[in-house]
Amino acid sequence: MHISYSALETYNRCPAKYKFQYLDRIKVPEKPELYFGSLIHEVVQYALKKDPIMPSRDELLEYLKNQWRDEVFENGTQAKQYFDWGKQMLDKFHAGHKPGLRNIVCVEKRFQIPVGEHILSGMIDRVDKLPIGAYEVIDYKTSKQLPSQEEVNRDKQLCIYHLAVENLWPEAKDIRLTLYYLKHDSKITTKRRPDEVEQIKEEIIKTAEKIAKETEWRPKRNSFCDYCEYSHLCPLMKQKVSDKEEPPEIDKMIGDYLDAYTKIQDLESQIQKYFDSEKIESFHHKKGIVTRSKTGKLTIRKK
Repeated sequence: MHISYSALETYNRCPAKYKFQYLDRIKVPEKPELYFGSLIHEVVQYALKKDPIMPSRDELLEYLKNQWRDEVFENGTQAKQYFDWGKQMLDKFHAGHKPGLRNIVCVEKRFQIPVGEHILSGMIDRVDKLPIGAYEVIDYKTSKQLPSQEEVNRDKQLCIYHLAVENLWPEAKDIRLTLYYLKHDSKITTKRRPDEVEQIKEEIIKTAEKIAKETEWRPKRNSFCDYCEYSHLCPLMKQKVSDKEEPPEIDKMIGDYLDAYTKIQDLESQIQKYFDSEKIESFHHKKGIVTRSKTGKLTIRKK
C-alpha cells in the first residue's frame, strides 16, 4: 500500500473522514488556515531555493500579494488579518535567515520509503548538513500556538522524517529534527532513539493493515468534529449542520431524554455514595435489584 503520514493520522482519527477524503475524493471548500499555511510555505520555499542569494523583503511580500486570494476567507476582515499575520511571519523569517551560512541539502524534498510491505510517502520542507556532519530536518510551521519541548519530543511525524533521512542519506548517523515556528521566530529541536523509530514503523504497518481490511468506515467522534469539512456527510454531525427544521415532537423527545439522562447520572452518583458509606454492593428494592460490578458500574435487574 502507498500511503502518507497524514492519511494514516486521518484514518486513526476517523475512518469515515479517511474514506471521504482519500477514497471518494470528495472536494470541499478550501479552509482559510490551510490555504494560508500552504501559501506561507510556498513563499519560504521560494526564498530558500535562491540560497545563497536572499530575495529582498519587498520581493517576498510581492510574491505573497501576487498569490493571495481573498475569496478563500469568510470576509475582508478575516482576509486582512491573515495577510497581516503573513507579513509579520515573512518579516521575521527574512530578518533571521542568513543565506550562504548553512549547507542546504534540499528544499521541498519528496520521499517514498519502504516500511514493511508498504510505501510511505511525504515531503520534507528543508534538510541542512551541519559542519559537524549531522543532518538537520527543518519543518516550517505557521501555527499560532508554540508547543512545549515535551510535545515536540512526542511528535510522530518527526519520526517519519527521521526514517526518510536514514533512507535518503544512509551515511547520516546524527539526525536532528527541528520545528521552526514562523509566527514566534522560534526553533524547537529534538532527536529520535532507535526504539522510537522502530515503534513508529510498527504503528505504520499496523494502521496500513487495518486500512487494507477496512469495510465499514465508521465515523469516530473526536475533538476535530466541529471543524470537519465533511460534517455535512457524517452520520454523527450532519443533523447539527443541516438547515432542516426538526419536528417539534422530536425536539421535545430528545430534550426529555437529555434531561432524564442528567437526572440518572445524579441519582447514580448518590447511589454510589450510599453503597460506599454502607459498604454494600447491591440493594434489593421491591421493583428490582441494583448491583455494582467490580468495575464500579451499576446494573439493574427488574423483578
